[in-house]
Amino acid sequence: MQFRRSITSVRVWLTLGGNIRAVQPWALLPGPLLLVLALAAPYRWLFFLAYAYLIVSVAAYWWVRRVGPRLRLHRSLRSAWAQVGDRLEEEWELANHSRLPALWLEIDDASTVPGYSGRRVASAEGGERRGWTTSAVCVQRGIYSLGPLQARTADPLGLFSYEWHQGGTRQIVVYPPLARLANVHLPWGQRGGTARAELLQQHATPSVGGLREYVPGDLPSHIHWPTVAHTGRLMVKEFDQERAGALWIALDLWAGAYQDARPPSTSGATGVQGHARGTLQSSVMRETFTIQPWDTPLELAVVIAASLAAQALSDGRLVGLLADDGRRRLVHPGRGPRQLWRILEELVDARAAGAFPLSEVIRQGRASRVVVSDGAALAVVTPALDGAWLAALAEWQRGRPGAAMALLIVATPSSAGALEARLATIGAASYTFTVGQALPLLNPPRPQATARVSPLGRVIMGA
Repeated sequence: MQFRRSITSVRVWLTLGGNIRAVQPWALLPGPLLLVLALAAPYRWLFFLAYAYLIVSVAAYWWVRRVGPRLRLHRSLRSAWAQVGDRLEEEWELANHSRLPALWLEIDDASTVPGYSGRRVASAEGGERRGWTTSAVCVQRGIYSLGPLQARTADPLGLFSYEWHQGGTRQIVVYPPLARLANVHLPWGQRGGTARAELLQQHATPSVGGLREYVPGDLPSHIHWPTVAHTGRLMVKEFDQERAGALWIALDLWAGAYQDARPPSTSGATGVQGHARGTLQSSVMRETFTIQPWDTPLELAVVIAASLAAQALSDGRLVGLLADDGRRRLVHPGRGPRQLWRILEELVDARAAGAFPLSEVIRQGRASRVVVSDGAALAVVTPALDGAWLAALAEWQRGRPGAAMALLIVATPSSAGALEARLATIGAASYTFTVGQALPLLNPPRPQATARVSPLGRVIMGA
C-alpha cells in the first residue's frame, strides 16, 4: 500500500497533476534501448547516441515543466450584452512568466456564440506579455456562454506537452434587433370615461397637462422653475398619465402556428451585409457576414414584437407583453427604456414551443385578470392565417373599433388576403410582413474598415 502511494506521488509530481504528458510515448523508447544495447555491446558511438537521446528527452521535459505552469491566459469581454448586428469583441492577454520562450500555445475555445470562436495559436518570448482581440458579428439572438477553454503547449521537439483547462464561463446575452415599422399605426384604445382630473397625476410622463400650486409632498424635480422666476410662486407640473390606453402585445409562440410557415428561398433577400472586393492591382481583405434576423417566421415575429414595443414606448405609451412558449412570458405594462429591456429579456430566448394557441393565451390572460385595463389596446403578432384567434380579438375590442390590430407573418404577400378582409369587417387594422424581406434597423451596424494590400505589400486601411 505504501509503495503504491509512493508511485502515485511520483507520477503526480512528474506530470504536475496530469498536465504534462508524453505526446508520443514510443518516441522515448530509443534512448533506453540504445543504452541497453550499448551495455551489451560496448561501442563508443552507441553510448554517445544513447546519452544524447536521453539528454534531449530530459531537456524537452524540463522545457515543458519550466514554461507550461508559468503561462497565464486572460480574456475579457468588452460588453456582457449585444444586439443582433453588433460586434462582439474580446480582449486576450498571454503572459509568459518563464525565461524560456513559449514557441506556440494552442487555444481551443468552447464558446457557444454562433459564428464566433477564440481558437488561436499564439506565442510569447520569455517574460513577454502579448495581447490580441477576437471579434465577430452577432447574427442570432439568445443567451450564450464564452468558454471554457483549453490551452496546450509543447517543447520544440514535440515530445512532451503541457495542457490545462480554464473552466470558468461567462454569459453573454444577444438581444433581437429593433427595426423601423414606418407604416404601422398603433391602436390607441381609450380611457373609458375617466375624468380629466384623474389623468393629472404626480407620476412623470412625456406629456405635461398643466401647472398648479406647490403642496407639501410634491417632488422638487417637478417644480417649473421658469414660472417660479416669473411669478414668484412655487408651481409644479401636472402630467397627463394616459393620453391613450395601454398597449398589450400578444406574441404567438404556439408550435402549431409555425409548422406550416415555411420560409421562402433567401437567395434574393437583402440584409445588413459586408462583402469582399478585389482588383487586379491590389487585394482587399474584408470580413464577410450577412445579418438576416427575418429569415424565419419566428425570428421575424420576435423582431416585429420588439420593434412594436420600442415604437409604442417612444410615444410615451404603457406597453405590456403576453406570450407563452411553454413558459409564461408576461410583462406588465410600463413606460420608458427599462420597460423595453424587460420586454427584450423575455424575447431573447423565446421559442416556437408553446402548447396553447394564440386565442387561448389571450383568453387565459383575460381570465386571470392580468391584462385587465380599461381601454387597453391589443396588437397580435402571429403567423397563423387560419383566423382561429379572431374571436378572442373581437372579444377584446368589445365593440370599440380601432382597439386592436394584427401583424401577420406570411410566406408570400398574397397569402393573407382573406384574413385581412375578415379583420377589416370587425374594425381591426392589419399589416403583413413577408419572411425574408429585410426591414430597416433602428441602429444599423457601423461599416467595418477595409485593409487593402498594395502591389508593394503595404497594408492600407480604408472605409
